[in-house]
Amino acid sequence: MPFETIRKYLGYLHPVLTAWVGRVTSLREITKEDIRDALAQRPGSTGRDLLSAVRSLFQALKQERVIFRDPTRGISLATSQRLPVPIPTDRLRGLIDRADGPLGKLVVALVAIHGLGRRETRHLLLPDLSLSHGRLTVRRDLLHTVYLDELTHALAADWLRYRYRRWPLTTNPYLLASQQTVADDRLPPVSTMVINDIFRPLGLNPSKLRQDRILDEARHTADPVHLMRVFGIAAETAMRYIYAAHPERRSTLPRIR
Repeated sequence: MPFETIRKYLGYLHPVLTAWVGRVTSLREITKEDIRDALAQRPGSTGRDLLSAVRSLFQALKQERVIFRDPTRGISLATSQRLPVPIPTDRLRGLIDRADGPLGKLVVALVAIHGLGRRETRHLLLPDLSLSHGRLTVRRDLLHTVYLDELTHALAADWLRYRYRRWPLTTNPYLLASQQTVADDRLPPVSTMVINDIFRPLGLNPSKLRQDRILDEARHTADPVHLMRVFGIAAETAMRYIYAAHPERRSTLPRIR
């Protein structure tokens, strides 16, 4: 499990575990009712995130034979399927121009034009970009090739020039870099915080911007397999975008096998 996920889960678990400490001496004493009570205090997406964290905790404890029953087993939360909605055009106008610096402009272009996800953007490697061929390789379960449009190609070239001029001796293997990552001996990718800081002044979330790009693509096709291949999304997610873009086809969409 990625460290970022572990840290996120600990954030959800900390207040719940703190409350339980006051009345139990072991997690073996936690019951389904305890889990349901904790979830009831956190409606909506917060409750779903907490359930994921608690379930992961108890599954790990059971696997290590620290506990003998999993109190989260059989517990689920009703979820409402919210369809993606487009971002108003006025919020997208001039978005790349408003981004700060070569790094910011390239990242916004990769998300807004090509629909890359936050994690796959952070983990692009230098060899993944081929300016001479106008291609970018995105590392997913199946490698995906992005063919760069003229604007993204120019922004990528601007970033590389800036990167090599600013940090000519760095051995960091990632395409995107920051002052912190080039100074870190572990040679990490840029952090999620760096990506978020690029979008915060723009008033947009990178995930929402990516959703808008996928939704725009869905308007031009009713083929969920195309969305899965281009954006690396699951079948169920692809269908949600098709439903949002083509509500009249909801009962006639082909099944994905």
